[in-house]
Amino acid sequence: MRYAITGTTGLVGGTLRRWLEARGHEVRALDRVVGGGGARFVLGEPIARDALAGVHALVHCAHDWRPRAWADVERVNVAGSLALFRSSETAGVPRRLFVSTISAWEGGRSQYGRGKLAVEAAVRAAGGLVVRPGLVWGADGRGMFAGLARVARLPVLPLFDGGRQPLFLVHVEDLAALLAHAIERAPAGGPPITAAHPEPLTFRAVLERLAAQHGRRPRFVPVPGALVLAGLRAAEVLGAGLAFRSDSLLGLLHANPAPDFTPQAALGLRPRPFAGASGE
Repeated sequence: MRYAITGTTGLVGGTLRRWLEARGHEVRALDRVVGGGGARFVLGEPIARDALAGVHALVHCAHDWRPRAWADVERVNVAGSLALFRSSETAGVPRRLFVSTISAWEGGRSQYGRGKLAVEAAVRAAGGLVVRPGLVWGADGRGMFAGLARVARLPVLPLFDGGRQPLFLVHVEDLAALLAHAIERAPAGGPPITAAHPEPLTFRAVLERLAAQHGRRPRFVPVPGALVLAGLRAAEVLGAGLAFRSDSLLGLLHANPAPDFTPQAALGLRPRPFAGASGE
């Protein structure tokens, strides 16, 4: 089977590419920098006509983290994703999957989640598939989870609003398997598939487990989430490079407390429970 995957230089797209190639599938990487056998793809820019020729399945993992203002998120990530899926329909790609986020729900407030949610409806209406990964773990150094792992090494850890926020986690290898199974088995245009272990951990519990990986017993300092959010936004305006983005905190503070795991169960898959920082 020939797949086209956007964002193969990222954590999810790269893991999915390796997972598929290890099982004999052909992968055409659609990235900003073109590699061997791939094609150039940049969100917000037209894609070459032949980039999707002969492809059996498209998996859209790419996301541009640079836009900060909502208007730019809409222009780059929302409109760019919709244009890609229109091109895939024109090219006759039979199976199309959008990698969304568990933060994409009606009560979400993060720009990341709102942007993904704006794409979901159009993808499903055109017969595409939507997968909403939880917090991805199992690979060091990337993504929001890596930011949490760095925070957990601090001698004093901030605890936002009591640390009761629910986190649903998914190992990156389990996510790759679920994406491949969804392409093969999920009904076209079906409900979003939440990809995560169905039993949540609180934000505090995750920090405690991450700290324990380094032999630490964390000392927590309670802080108001709104105050930290304001501080992160101010630091971002000043150009500070932060391990944890303000938009990620916004998604954490307004997380979906009860995602629907029925579509995931219908695929016969149940991601492993969280085991620690590296998943070893």
